[in-house]
Amino acid sequence: MVNTIKKWVLSSSVLTKVAVFFRRIYLKKSKGITYQKNAFIGFSVQCEGKNGFGKNSAIVSSKIGYGSYIAEGAKLAKVKIGRYCSIGPRVNCIFGKHPSNTFVSTHPSFFAVKTPVGFTYADQQYFEEFAPKHEDQQSITIGNDVWIGANVSLMDGVRIGDGAIVAANALVTKDVEPYTIVGGVPAKPIKKRFEDDEIDFLLEFKWWDKPESWIRENAPKFRNVKDFVGVLKSKGQE
Repeated sequence: MVNTIKKWVLSSSVLTKVAVFFRRIYLKKSKGITYQKNAFIGFSVQCEGKNGFGKNSAIVSSKIGYGSYIAEGAKLAKVKIGRYCSIGPRVNCIFGKHPSNTFVSTHPSFFAVKTPVGFTYADQQYFEEFAPKHEDQQSITIGNDVWIGANVSLMDGVRIGDGAIVAANALVTKDVEPYTIVGGVPAKPIKKRFEDDEIDFLLEFKWWDKPESWIRENAPKFRNVKDFVGVLKSKGQE
């Protein structure tokens, strides 16, 4: 029934505009969402709350965790975004790939049953164009407290670990380890953000899962990782 109504609404540009308008009001009041001009949030997007959407940004078929935001011009789809993430301007997702090694041609008519051109020479699927969906049924996973710089492209199937940083203009083709800084085309590790024992502590502690009241109270400790880890260890990880 819900899907039928959604299809009916989407079939009319007028009804779609009306539905988008009222949904924006609902999300703003119930979830504390902030929008800038021409930001688009698809009907299937799940917002955990206190999210921000920059000018001309768009997100569809995705989940976005508490406090995370996407900046101007970012275009995201089929992504699970953790909490307290910073997604920079013009970040985008790239879906689908073509064979580059053994196949003589990269054209889909030689490896795919369904093609954009309406014909094929293949009697079955000989090459997997899209990565398998993750456990949450999303195609790309971004952990918690991740910062992705401007103009970054994320390839289908990648996972970016908690606390990672992706430098501007990078092309992420492989998974990124937690608390690792990567950059380049394709993106490669540059360095770890903290010492191994500090990273282990943060991954176990999961501060982003704490109540906002706890985070607000302890916010001054976030200014130095050694103070943060040292104080909380001495208090038995309160």
